[in-house]
Amino acid sequence: MDVRHTIERLSAIESIRSLIYSYSHLIDRGALPEVAELFTEARYGQCDGEGAPVGTPIDRDSAAVLEANRAFIRMHGDPPSPRTKHLTTNVRITVANDNRTAEALAYVTVLQGTAELPLQPILTGRYFDRFALLDGQWRFTQRLCCIDHVGNLSAHARRSLARP
Repeated sequence: MDVRHTIERLSAIESIRSLIYSYSHLIDRGALPEVAELFTEARYGQCDGEGAPVGTPIDRDSAAVLEANRAFIRMHGDPPSPRTKHLTTNVRITVANDNRTAEALAYVTVLQGTAELPLQPILTGRYFDRFALLDGQWRFTQRLCCIDHVGNLSAHARRSLARP
């Protein structure tokens, strides 16, 4: 590999890492329209432990992602937020040889604390993500979440969480 190719790869990894983390910051602030915008070009949904979709993922429909999140996430306080912290760790990013597509696997631990619920982990899982360089910008093309463990979701979820 030449130096330019290596620099492009390293730039891709950092851009993708920033995109992955931007989801955590936005969802924890309760910025659901901005969260949905991240998935304009993506499949979005749940998956099993191997990364295979469970049910039918939302496919490139940010309005449907917004509605799904509004229907699932309870908001608290003023300004309204889910009172969560999404800790995204163990991020492994693999960029394709052409530096135009990539995949990532990451762990997620969601902490929540509300006036009624002491701070505690409420969910652990993994993100199976895919990305593409579109018009010079890295974008999600897939975010599938595998739920590994569930704690007390009573202050977070408006409905039962489907588990693979």
